[in-house]
Amino acid sequence: MACRLLSSRGFPARLAPLRPLYRPKAYSLAFSTSTTDGVTQLLQKVQVTTKIYLDFIKAQGLPEPFYQHGDGLHPALALPPQVQEAKEGAIEATYELHHLLLGPLGLLFSCPGEQLLLLSLQYIYRYQIATYVPVDGTITFEELSMATNLNTKDLTRFLRVAISRHVFHEPTKGVIAHTAASRLLLNNPMVEAWLQNIAQEFWPAFTRTVEATEKWPGSEEPNETGYALAHGTSSHPFDEIRKDPHRHQQFITAMRFSHLHPAYHLSHLLNNYNFDRSSSSSSSSSSSSATTTIVDVGGSNGEVSIEIASRYPHVHCIVQDLPDTIAGLATNVPSTLAARVTGMAHDFLTPQPVHGADVYLLRWILHDWSDKYAVQILRNLTPALKKGARVVVNDICIPEPGQLGPKAERDLRYMDISMKAFNNARERDVETWEGLFATADPRFRFRGVTVPPGARMAIIEAEWMGEEVC
Repeated sequence: MACRLLSSRGFPARLAPLRPLYRPKAYSLAFSTSTTDGVTQLLQKVQVTTKIYLDFIKAQGLPEPFYQHGDGLHPALALPPQVQEAKEGAIEATYELHHLLLGPLGLLFSCPGEQLLLLSLQYIYRYQIATYVPVDGTITFEELSMATNLNTKDLTRFLRVAISRHVFHEPTKGVIAHTAASRLLLNNPMVEAWLQNIAQEFWPAFTRTVEATEKWPGSEEPNETGYALAHGTSSHPFDEIRKDPHRHQQFITAMRFSHLHPAYHLSHLLNNYNFDRSSSSSSSSSSSSATTTIVDVGGSNGEVSIEIASRYPHVHCIVQDLPDTIAGLATNVPSTLAARVTGMAHDFLTPQPVHGADVYLLRWILHDWSDKYAVQILRNLTPALKKGARVVVNDICIPEPGQLGPKAERDLRYMDISMKAFNNARERDVETWEGLFATADPRFRFRGVTVPPGARMAIIEAEWMGEEVC
């Protein structure tokens, strides 16, 4: 989620045109699980996939993963594709095995657990408890209570919730030590921002979302949500968060952290889309000059445009965002790119001021808005579009049911309902993406959706077939 609060978001000679299909990841075919799998099948999948992952770990000279020392891998580094596929397959299979063994009643009654872990983490962060636990030693609950000036009974209860999920460890009764997970709570502002943002901004909204659907049935307004009820506001959540500099910075940091995951890396877009329209034979109109113009709509600090301009010497990128965001662009752009990466204050809920560009890029923007406003954002582009101009959306595309394993499917559905609770936004499938363009203007030709291998964000493209811009 970036949008108006934070809009951040080797090439082949020619790239094949996008097809109007959702291409699932390879692992969904090789290591996928199904709701029809029984215990025996799931155990076999766990064994096969886990062995591939462990063989890789051993080949790196790392010890077998363990709660006390973790897996030794940097979370921002991508694993080799087959290893990543096997790891995700193992997670899927163990996830399904766990839920199958719970039984029907257990499935329903296990739902509060994650929320209560979050409650425990809130408590730990509020009082900076992790900093009082020796990194390589132990401390008793009584000693920790004295050091933090916290009630011993409360401290023990909150920590034992975390310990039950291997965040901290109780080697002997009444004694606490760190685990790999609890060490991540030390001097790690991005992890803290992400967890605190979920706890403080989203979690309260979840508790009021059903009530919001009763108060505002079918609403697509960003201020008629569970968030609005929970936080007592009639403002857009982004505007509400901006009122408090600490919350604002925490939200920005949390969003940046979420983009560090290898599956969201910018390289997936850069390596799988040709931004130089003047050199593309598939373009329906040739440029009158050697320069290709790209408008990075809601481009925040320009990191996407900087990368594009670095790779394409004949591209000029115009980064657009709200005035207070775009004001700092010049400090981010290398001097060698200053002439080709420029900024412009613009609110994408108003008509597009740059006419005749070759590409209009919206990365990680539209999923922050309901269909009503996503259509408006696309429609605001149309007066500026020349025939053959491309609109490129880099965002989540939910696959057809059954194309992903149950856990991967669940994660996407959780994201979708979280957006509903926050500001009535949503995640979309391929038909919905196509429908947005068709509703915005029938002169858009939808060119399709593709998901690069290993990516979670799709490349969604439409071409403007209307009249030439004057």
